[in-house]
Amino acid sequence: MLSTPGRKSHVYNMLSRRDRGVIASTCAIVMVTLFLFHSPLVRRPSSVIVPPPVVSKGNVDEKTFQSHKRRVPLVDKSPLASLRRLGSLDIPSKDVLDKLNSSRLFKIYHSYLDNTNHMCHRRLRMGRVGDGGWEVCDDEEFRPIAPCLVYSFGINNDFTFDDDVAKYYQCQVLSFDPSMNKKSYQRSPLVHFYDLGIAESDRVAPEKGWQLRSLSSLKRQFNHTERIIDVLKMDVESAEWRAMPQLVTSWELNRVRQLLIEFHGAFKTRAASLPALNLLADLHAMGFRKFYVHKNRVCRFRWKEFPVMRTSCYEVHFVNHNLLE
Repeated sequence: MLSTPGRKSHVYNMLSRRDRGVIASTCAIVMVTLFLFHSPLVRRPSSVIVPPPVVSKGNVDEKTFQSHKRRVPLVDKSPLASLRRLGSLDIPSKDVLDKLNSSRLFKIYHSYLDNTNHMCHRRLRMGRVGDGGWEVCDDEEFRPIAPCLVYSFGINNDFTFDDDVAKYYQCQVLSFDPSMNKKSYQRSPLVHFYDLGIAESDRVAPEKGWQLRSLSSLKRQFNHTERIIDVLKMDVESAEWRAMPQLVTSWELNRVRQLLIEFHGAFKTRAASLPALNLLADLHAMGFRKFYVHKNRVCRFRWKEFPVMRTSCYEVHFVNHNLLE
């Protein structure tokens, strides 16, 4: 029997209110879908952006493939050729360094300090973003773990690094700077400031009257002779070159996990650069590897022996591989 309009209405009225709601909702969804599909505002599947195929020798002609190949010249005639050839990224032995002229030593010094030889997967900036802040390697094998110990030399009234290391790692921080005209005081529960400086021996700076101590003496003073220093930070305006050899010969650096130090000096002469490179060779032999280097732009300069801008202030961040656990 054929349906009639009256019969359809009768059947619909027999449905429950819930069933009628389902039917109404379904019809609404179908109508909206049809509207969107035919709307000019909706992008059609044909307009989907398809990424171009990867160029490889299998799907392009030989001429196109050859145009994408990189060719390193057999003879390097670029302005960087001399630097690539003579600017070693590794420290040569002291015997080799002793035979090199000032030009070669300059290239090695600035090439070596400008590049890293350890990958720290997570670095965290402690302190100011800019002058005053330093990077700490947060990888598990090197990160400071409470109760950790930090020696920070050279504050210049900026405690942001010291405060952050204490806050985030819960380290005991000893901050040293005799140039601030400030008496020793307890800055916070974990940060203590001392009116002392670092040197190769215990002495008084004749020009300034500053009290200076060797690292060995300071560790004895604070009962840290058997402690590992988790981070030793040193920014002492060229005094590092007098203090560091004592840290090497006393083997104090063997008990330093991370060394953050700013090296000052342009080293344009052989007499200046050779001792500096010998010290860097000692650090390498003791297991120190660079995970981050920052060139301080305030100290930038140009020099005929190097084709690109240099700095006389390298902030170098080391981890000690000999303390790997």
